[in-house]
Formats: sequence, C-alpha cells, structure tokens
Amino acid sequence: MLFLVAHACPNCGGTISDERLSRGLPCSRCLPKPQEGDLCELLRQEGRLRRLAPYCEVAEKLEEFARFFQKALGFSPSSLQETWIKRILFRESFAIVAPTGTGKTTFGLIAALYFPGRVLILVPTRLLVQQIGERLEELARKIGVSKKILAYLGKKKDKEAFSSRDFDILVCTTAFFYKHLAELQELDFEFVFIDDVDSFLKRSAHVDRLFALLGFSEREIKLALKTNKTERDFEKLEAIRKRHAGRKILLVSSATLKPRTSRVMLFRFLLGFDIQRAVSNLRNIVDAYTEGSTELRKLSEKAASLARVLGPGGLVFVSQVYGREAVEEVVSYLREEGFRVLSYLELSPEELMAEMEKGEFDLAVGLAHLSNPLVRGIDLPYVLRYAIFLGVPKHLIPTRVNLLPRSLYSLLVNIISLLEEEERLTALSDIQYLRRYLTLPEEALPRYPRLVERLERIKAFLESKFSDPAFLEKLRRAEDVFLVQEGDELFLVAGDTATYIQASGRVSRLTVFGLLKGLAVVLVDDRRAFVSLERRLRFHLGDDFSFKPLEELDLESLARELTEVRKIGRKKGELKDLMRTALVVVESPHKAKTIASFFGKPSVRKVGEAFVYEIPTENKLLMVSASLGHVFNLSRRRGFFGVFEENGRFIPLFDSIKICRPTGEQLVDPEEVEIRCPEGPVFDKRELLESLRRLAYEIQEVYIGSDPDAEGEKIAYDLLVELRPFNATISRLEFHEVTPRAFREALSNPVDFNLNRVKAQLTRRVIDRWVGFVLSRRLWRAFGNRRLSAGRVQSPVLGWVIARAEEAKQKKGRVSFVLFGEHFTLDLEDIPLARKIAQELENLEWEIAAREEAEKNPLPPYTTDTVLEDASAKLGFSTKDTMNLLQELFESGLITYHRTDSTRISEVGRYQVAKPYIAKHFGEEFFYPRAWGEGGAHEGIRPTRPRDAEEVRYMLASGLLTLSDPKRALSLYDLIFRRFMASQMRPALVEVSRLRFRVPSYEWEEEVITRILREGFEKMFPTFRVVELKEEDRPEEISFKLVPKVELYTEGTLVQEMKRRGLGRPSTYAEIVTTLIQRRYVKVLPGGRLYPTKLGREVYSYLRKHFPEQVDEELTRKVERAMDLIEEGKLDYQEVLREAYEIRRFLEEGDEGVPEEELPHYRSETIS
Repeated sequence: MLFLVAHACPNCGGTISDERLSRGLPCSRCLPKPQEGDLCELLRQEGRLRRLAPYCEVAEKLEEFARFFQKALGFSPSSLQETWIKRILFRESFAIVAPTGTGKTTFGLIAALYFPGRVLILVPTRLLVQQIGERLEELARKIGVSKKILAYLGKKKDKEAFSSRDFDILVCTTAFFYKHLAELQELDFEFVFIDDVDSFLKRSAHVDRLFALLGFSEREIKLALKTNKTERDFEKLEAIRKRHAGRKILLVSSATLKPRTSRVMLFRFLLGFDIQRAVSNLRNIVDAYTEGSTELRKLSEKAASLARVLGPGGLVFVSQVYGREAVEEVVSYLREEGFRVLSYLELSPEELMAEMEKGEFDLAVGLAHLSNPLVRGIDLPYVLRYAIFLGVPKHLIPTRVNLLPRSLYSLLVNIISLLEEEERLTALSDIQYLRRYLTLPEEALPRYPRLVERLERIKAFLESKFSDPAFLEKLRRAEDVFLVQEGDELFLVAGDTATYIQASGRVSRLTVFGLLKGLAVVLVDDRRAFVSLERRLRFHLGDDFSFKPLEELDLESLARELTEVRKIGRKKGELKDLMRTALVVVESPHKAKTIASFFGKPSVRKVGEAFVYEIPTENKLLMVSASLGHVFNLSRRRGFFGVFEENGRFIPLFDSIKICRPTGEQLVDPEEVEIRCPEGPVFDKRELLESLRRLAYEIQEVYIGSDPDAEGEKIAYDLLVELRPFNATISRLEFHEVTPRAFREALSNPVDFNLNRVKAQLTRRVIDRWVGFVLSRRLWRAFGNRRLSAGRVQSPVLGWVIARAEEAKQKKGRVSFVLFGEHFTLDLEDIPLARKIAQELENLEWEIAAREEAEKNPLPPYTTDTVLEDASAKLGFSTKDTMNLLQELFESGLITYHRTDSTRISEVGRYQVAKPYIAKHFGEEFFYPRAWGEGGAHEGIRPTRPRDAEEVRYMLASGLLTLSDPKRALSLYDLIFRRFMASQMRPALVEVSRLRFRVPSYEWEEEVITRILREGFEKMFPTFRVVELKEEDRPEEISFKLVPKVELYTEGTLVQEMKRRGLGRPSTYAEIVTTLIQRRYVKVLPGGRLYPTKLGREVYSYLRKHFPEQVDEELTRKVERAMDLIEEGKLDYQEVLREAYEIRRFLEEGDEGVPEEELPHYRSETIS
C-alpha cells in the first residue's frame, strides 16, 4: 500500500487504500475478506451494496439485453453496441457516433422493444414508417415479446389506435409529430428514437416541440437558446440538465453533419450532447495527378479513358472556374461515350442520393465546390471507389475589395504570408475577428456600426496593398497564391484544399470493416494552382503528403483492389468485433481536443462533470476526456499534515481537490471548505472522478496519457486506482509530443505504470509538505502573518537573491564604446584606472595582433532552464508566462515536451523535422545532424514538424490552429524553432581577428569575427556578428559608469542558477520564482532584475537563524539525489520519509495540524 484516499471507496464513499482500488475492490468495511466471485453478489451477501448498486443493476440488465439482442439477430452485440446498451441502461440521452455499417438503426429498434414504457420513433417519410413498422414486428416475433406496434400511415385503423392510445410503440413521420404534439405530450413516452435527425432539424419548431415532449418548460428552452449567457445562466442550465437527467431518453441514430439551426444549443445545454456529427478526416486514398489540358474536351476524354479502366462507382468534379455549363457539357460527352451518368444539375440532392444508393451508375458529375451536393455529406462506402478532378480545385478571389466580412477574410487569409511582420500581426487579429461574421449578409451591416468601422479599415488596407506595384510583384512570384488577370479584373488564385479533401473523402470511408481504400486523380490544367494545392494540403494532411504521378500506378491492379475491399461490406450478418471502444484521459481539455482532432472533427458530450470528445478511428471509437490536472492533494487536517505513521511506515492520506469558485482557492478537507468557502459554490474533483468512472465502465479499454514525467506519472497512477474498479483494462500512454504519429505509436505500444516513479513523486510531495508546512507555521507565529510561506527549494533560492543583492553593492568601473559598429566594454575593479581609460579613448590606437580560422558551433536545443532564460532576456517574458505559453505550444502539438533537462534529439527530430526544412531552405549541404546526447526518454525542446513561425501563422489564419495569445506564442515558437534548426546545421567557418587596443595608460585585447569563410548555422540563429575593420573609424558613444561587480539575477538567470546548483527541476523552476514574487519576498525592478524586499530579508534571516539545516541547499540536493535513487529502485522511499520526519520536532504546541489523529479503521486497509 502506498497511500489512502478519502471518499474514494466505489461502494460506500469511505477511505480506501490504493492497493484495494488497484485490485478493483471496495474498502475493507464493505468487503472485509477479498474473495473470488461476482463483486455485486458478494456485497449483497454482506448486506453492504450501496453506491455500486446502479452499476450492478446495469450489469444484470446488460446480460438481459444481450440475450434479447441474440434472439433478435442471431448473434451477440458488438463492443460498440455494448457501449450504447450501457448508456441507455444508465438512461443517458445521446447521438450515436459510429461508422457506416455498425447497425445504428437496428440497435435503436431493439432498444425500443426492450423498454417497458411507451416508445416514440420518428422518421422523415411514410415509406420509412411502413418499413420500420414491419421490421419491428419481425424483431418482436423473433425475440418473443408482445408489443403493440402502431406504424401510423393515416389509415382508419391507425387513427383509431392512436385516439384510443392502444399501442406501446408509435412509429410516425416528423410531420405527424408536429401536428399532434399536444396529444403526444399526454402520452408520457419513456424513450424517443429519431432515425434521421437531418430532416428533423430542418424546422426549428420541430426541435422546440421535441424538447417540450421531453418535459422541458418553455422558460428552460428559452434560457438554453439565449445568445449572451452569463455565468449564472450556465449554472442554471447545469442544474436543469441534472434535474431532467434520466427522466426520458432520447436516442439519435446519427448526428447531423452541418446543423443550420440555433436549436443545436438545446441538445448541448439541456441533454449534454452535441447533435453535430463527428467528421472523420481519416483517409486511405491514393492521391495521383497527371498533366491535363486547359481544354474541357480533352479533360473529359482523359476522364473517360480512366473510367473505362476503373469501372463503375466514380465521381467526376469539374473545376468551378469552368462553371455549371461545363458540367452539362461533360455529362453529355460521357453519355455519348456509353457511361451511365448522374448529374447534380438534373436531380434534387435527395433524388441524387437515392439513385446513387442503388449503385446502378458509372459516374456522378458535380462541381468542385464545397456547396455541391456530391462534395460533402455522402456516405456510400461500398458504392463510391474513385474521384476524378477535371482541373485543379482552386479559389478564384476577386481583388476588387468590398465590405463583406467573408470577402475580406478570404483575401487576408490568402495574402498574410506575404505581408510585413507588423502587418501580419494586425492581419491575424483581423482574421480572427472576421471569423465571427462570415455568414453576415451585406444588408445586415448597417445594424453594426462598430463592425463596419473595422471593416472599412481592413478594406482600406487591402486596397492599398492591391494598388502597390511592389506587393503585386511579390504576389506574382509567390508559391502558394498568385495573380491572374481576366479582362480588367485581377484575381487571387490559390489551391482549394477544403473542396479537395471533402470531395476525395467520399471514396474512402470509415466502416465497421475498417477504412476503405480509394483513388483520387487530378487532371492538372494549371501548374501553379496545382503547386499551391499540394503545398496547402500538407498543412491539413501532414508534411509527408504528396501527389503521385498517375503514370507510376498500375491502374488495372488498383481497380481490382478497390473492388475486392468493398465486397466484404456487402455481406449481411454478424458484425465482427473490429472496432473497440476506448477512453483516453489526459490532463487538460486543450490536449484532449487536440488529440481527438487528429482523427477529424469530434462530437462533444457531457457526462456528469466530464466533457468528452468522441471520434471514430480506424479500429476504435475513441473518447477523450481530461482530469483537469491533479485530482488529489494531501490532506491538511489529518495526521501529520496528511501523513500517518503506523508500525514504522508512513501512509499519506489524499482527498479530492476542491476549488472555491468565487476565489479560485484550492482546498482539500471538507472542514477547510466549510471555513474558507462557506457560501460556495465549490467544484469538487470527486464529481469529475465519478463521471470518469461512469465513462470507464461503459467502454472496453482505458488509456491514461498524462505528461511523461514524475508528476504526470502520479496523476496517471491516481487515475488508475480511481478507475480500476470500473474497468480492468487500463494502460499507460507515454508520448513526448502531441502529434498524430506520436499518439498512434503510444496507442500501439502502451507502457506499464512506473511505480518507482510514483514512489519518488510521493516522497517529494510529502517532504515538501512537511518542510513547507512546519516552517510556514513557525513564520505565522513569529510574524503574525498567515500569508507567509517557506519551502525546501523556495527558501534557499531566496537566500541566493539576498546574497546577490549584497554582492551587487560592490562596484567596478565599466568603460564602453562603439568602434566598427561593434559595442565593446571593458570592466575593471580599479575604478580610477577605468575612468582614466575612458578619458583617453579618443586617442585609442588599435592593430590586428593575429588572424586565424575557427569553427563556430551552434548552441544545443533548448532545455527548460535555457528557454526560460532566453525568453526572459530576448522576449522579456516572465518565467510563469513562458511556462504557460510552452504548455499551450506543447498541447497544440507544436513542440515536444517542455519540462526537460535533456538536449538529446531523436532520429525523428533530426531526419523528419530538421532535414526536410534545412534542405528546402538552405540546401542539403547545410544539414549536419547532431544527437546532442545519448539515450533517455526525454528530448530537448524542439518543433514537432518542419514548420516555421510563418507557416504556423498561416495555420492560425486558416483556423487550423488556435492559440490564446498568438503574438507571444509565435515569438516563443520562433525562438525554439530557429535554435533547434541551427543545432542541426553545419558549423560556420570564420576568420577571427585578435585586436590589440592601446591608450596611454592601458593595453588590452579583444577578439572579433571579421569574415565568414563558410556559411553555416548562423543563417538560422546567429550567435555572433561580423565586424568590418576600417582604418579611419574612431571610438564613438564613449561612456564610463559604475556597475555592480555581480549583476542582480533576472528570472532567467535565477533559473539557470537553480539548474547549475541542482535545485528544483524543470517542472518547478518557474513555480519557485513566481512564488517568491507573489509572496513579496522579491520584487522585479525595471529591466527585469530581482531585488529582495525588506520582508524577504526578514523572513530569510529568521529561517536561517532557527532552521539552518532546512533552508540549506544541501538538503534539497540530498532530496533530489534520493528521488533519483527511488526512481531507479535503489532506495526504499520509506527510509527517506523516516529521516525527513525528524522535522516534526520543530512544531510547537498550538501549531495548526497538531495533534496527530489515530487511525481507527485505516489499519485494516492493508490487504493481507
């Protein structure tokens, strides 16, 4: 047993050991003797089944439902269907997120037959009413249940049955539902199933009436639809959602792709799930191209020849620059050639879909534009096999500027990379502002005068750029966007990535049998537009994306493969369990969203206090949620500051973290909450943990992906013990960058939980608590101020700041001057001499004493301490701000893990990130790979992809990425990117000149670089300047001043000192500096220097006098060495705690936290 957790027993909510939890057991009071057998039954026999009762009930009903399912279909539910069953048995409303072929409708019908209460099934057409009615009757017969099923078609007997309420299940159209809402509301339906939500959402009134049927009042519906909600509104909505939870169940068989109504908010706020469909971006497509023609006829001929080889099931997309008339021309030609062709111009979208579902066609022709019905929303995996693009999909954007937000937005996004630095920052801000108004029509603008004011400014800026000959020339030379002239008008041209991805995505769909392969061929009619398209697609599909020349493909073999992979999906019968359900828990919602977004646009649901991003992958339905950082903290009011001693062993007691919402203060014990946050509200992480337990129970596999360090390991272990009673399959994911490649690799190769690392972190946490709390309480007593604190690392670091301030009182002379454009300084402790030299500098003589060649090497990649130092020195960022920015860059997938003291660079970093970028921008001869260290799990801080700050800015402008503070985040990313790239570039060969300076009273030498003989890393991250020596140059800007012999620390140099002297660790450097500033022990002077305050000096003096050992840095170094040994399994952590326990002697009677309480019922938690 490592520790106890209060309020964590899954059955009674009492205190329980991590050992019992990790075995999936309740506490010893609920189950005194662990034994084999069904836990629910064992607890019943003991008469102690309490909080686990709902789970036991669901488990029993699950078996019953599975038998029901088996009778109906002849086979057992799949893993996916089992997850859905658990949800509805918990009486949760939800939209099914799953690929084609997973039996969503069938599941809904079996669920309708299972529920004892009255059921309503809504479908769009009378034909579907009839078909579903017949299917229900058939399933009921097979199962052997007697249900009165009314498939309402308007016949006399239907009307009689409805008016007499003689039915258990009512199947009707949405139109019938709308007309008869008053009567339906009286029927108290337990379960409502909507089989086609797209058609249902077409009328807002349908949605309002549905929520009235589900029991929500008009006032509650209005509140959910309110646009500018306050914090109080959200609290009310949360209370409403919890009050209605489980009363009635709404099941939606497939969510909508693009809801066109604000009523989606009703599903989100009142039922806790997102009605918008998860859109997978997974693709298994052979992307090919061949040189075409600018003549439509020749493009059509090429398409026909391809279709003859590839066979039926093809889509043909005509570039929008050719227009609708071209579609008619292409359709006519293809029909003349004997193909069965469907045209989007000849059928309504519904009719077109119905015809395509039959599969009795060769080609369907549409326009390559996002709004075209063939481009998005079609999911026919077993019918569609390939797509042919007649011309490159591209945007043609007029440069004649108007005030429409979407027009201004489009122009800014496409030219942002060509603007000057300051213009780019303004443009990025404008782009993010305009994104909110993209759908605003021109006629609505007068209602928003402030918006119009900003639009006018943006318009004026764009007009100035498009009338600037130098900028137009820049545009003409650009790679990914360029100018064309048609008549009197100039147009911007850029590859249309969204249309290409959506249109080609129709031929590679995710099914229950996996991701089907497809082919997409671009017939190139514009080479520059094609280059633009390929370049932009790399931002969306990964840096390794490229089109293959069509001539290199064996088309006949590929055509056979595309046919064979689709045959399996046409077979009816049992679904093989190819798709598992999995929960991934990480620390932050940002990281959770980033991971889910690797696979597309996830749907969102809320389970209790947990937000869950849900998205299908190739073989898993992935649910990603967040723990919001640490979930436990040590008790402050039990034992010796949260630790009990029993039989010579130390047993920490943890409880869930509780946050007082009005103040943001973190509390632990219930008594603390009563005292410090009596009015509330309080967010208790226990509620979040209970929600994660629910999620863990409903799925097959749990993966915990907290950060890859000791702190992250403790979070992971805490989550393991919390979730283990609800799921036996829990694994640890460790990834050092938040990228699709790293995440997939981690998911394929989960690792064991590292208990030694947990023990080391536990030991550090306990020692920090003991030292910090004991010393702090003595400070409170001595100074009468409960805001004061002391700590194992904080206190010695305060001592350094004070010592440095004393040293800085001693002065030296500094002579400075400018010569050859270079700044020179000469520091001398002999102040009179220094003053005299300054007076003589006008008569300075100099000569070249020596010249030699030298290799200059780049700096290593950043570690936590060096990036904190440079961000402070070069960017003026505080350590706290830098760590927050680094965290966001890491969670956004832009940099590797940032809490590291390693400079090592992996092969991926060297050859997949550095090499492509350096070879492209400087030439392969500049690439000089360096590992910067051997072995170890951590790397230095580096970018995860070969994308510089300019490309990241384009991603921000395009909406592919969001950052809370783009300007500062980009400047920090640029620093990291350039230093890393430089670290992988060849050394610079330079000429070094040693200059001898002479004045009457002194002579000294300086080295300067006077020539670059071979360029190298300095092209990316210069660490030196080249000086041009000129005989006639004389010293300028001569000055003399007294300066401190030793400079005061900055935040950055203080972190460097901590690293050098072995105090703190990458995850705590910034926290320690920030604490000293927040406690007002240290103040930040203009220029960023740190100076001790009077309070800081008094506190340190008191601590140094009364607790010399505890504030000595040797204690901290000793603890850090012990942590390493514990982590390596070479030292018993209990020994370290036993030695640290000696600090108890410094407590005085009356100090808070004393006396220690006994352990009346905790002793039995150790499993014998």
